[in-house]
Amino acid sequence: MKQIPTIFFGILIVLLIIIVAIWTSTVPAEATGMVDTTYSTLHKSGGTMAATPYLKWLSYFFGITIICIFCLGVFMGAAKQDKQLQKKIYCVLGIGSVLYLSVYSMMVFSWWNYVATNNMDYFMGLPQPTAWLIFGLLFIPIFMSFFYITQFNKWIITEKEMIAFEKIKERRKNNI
Repeated sequence: MKQIPTIFFGILIVLLIIIVAIWTSTVPAEATGMVDTTYSTLHKSGGTMAATPYLKWLSYFFGITIICIFCLGVFMGAAKQDKQLQKKIYCVLGIGSVLYLSVYSMMVFSWWNYVATNNMDYFMGLPQPTAWLIFGLLFIPIFMSFFYITQFNKWIITEKEMIAFEKIKERRKNNI
């Protein structure tokens, strides 16, 4: 996919626009958090940050663009000359990227629900947004790393590429 660098650059421009929009907006009251009424050692987000639709959506899209930059960077690093191999790599990376964006969205939406209703649902003893973070976002890089580790010799550096690399090293060694 030769358009990945163009998409990457477009995402960077969108990120810049989002940053400028957030930077020029007024800071909501209690944006840095406040002490929880039930647990004195817990600080919770101020209610106005997610209640302000403008900043709420800008913050969400800021996170989306950061994830897109990460995923597109990985896609650019996975570009191969062998199209069949590239399709396999892009399939795994595409699944991982969609999972990453989906779990991030579920985490943010569950936090928005908490702010709107002040009713926190718990999963395995954790608030739902935290559970999405720990049990969702944590395992997606592991999914991608599993394929990176198990398919390294087939997908990342093939035997043919290693031979070419050794020839380059030998040539440079002889020229010095």
